[in-house]
Amino acid sequence: MKKSIVCTLVAVVFLFVGLAPRASGTCTNPNSILHATYGWEGHALAAAGNTKAPKIGDFGPFVQVGHITFDGNGNFSGAHDTMAGAGLLPHVDSGTYSVNSDCTTGTVSFATGVGFTMSIVVTDGGQEIKYVGANTGNINSGTLRLMAASCSASILSGNSYGYATNGLIGAGGSNSFPRVGGFVPFAHGGQISFGADGSISGVDNASFGGVLMPGQPIAGTYSVNSDCTGTTTMTIAGVDSSWHFVILQDAGQIIFVASPTGYVWAGTLTKF
Repeated sequence: MKKSIVCTLVAVVFLFVGLAPRASGTCTNPNSILHATYGWEGHALAAAGNTKAPKIGDFGPFVQVGHITFDGNGNFSGAHDTMAGAGLLPHVDSGTYSVNSDCTTGTVSFATGVGFTMSIVVTDGGQEIKYVGANTGNINSGTLRLMAASCSASILSGNSYGYATNGLIGAGGSNSFPRVGGFVPFAHGGQISFGADGSISGVDNASFGGVLMPGQPIAGTYSVNSDCTGTTTMTIAGVDSSWHFVILQDAGQIIFVASPTGYVWAGTLTKF
């Protein structure tokens, strides 16, 4: 009887030791947690000028897709494309980052461009980074996901992906930077396949302004760069819907941003 009680107490002690929260520890070198390349997808709204207490109609929408390489020592480099409807804007990025002693939270500060700052949370053991923008006048949030270090031209060959995304297109094809009220909302869902010959095919189901357009054909070509970025030249139902894209780890997902003028559209493809 006593032996049974002792064994039970020992088991309970080990159980609670095993369930001790890991987050209570601290990092010896917090910045070393981030030492890899990540694909970046962000969705944002920017207030016009110095508008005080802006309402939704005062904001202009934009999306960001690119990649960031953290060196494990507080510095980063990378590149991204911004789309606000008036054409794709490429950026070359550099700056610093700092992970706090909780091993989870921190900041990423861009020395280039407008000096964008991310307030970050490192999740899933460093597989993903969630962020919210820390700049006044912008509403910006998104996710960074691990990328492969390099890619062959054939990495997407034979792969098929599903997607469900939403975006905006400028009413009347304006080349300016329209506010939210100058756009028509849409959603796309479907599948896309990458051929060994560099071709693209698929079927898209679209809803433009609430009008459903099912079974739209996707056709075109694609190319992949050694840094795991790439481009498509493609149409959906005969309309230019080309992308710039970033291939994530093991090609399980692809982040894209639409490149034609008028679109504010970015999303993620997930492999079948």
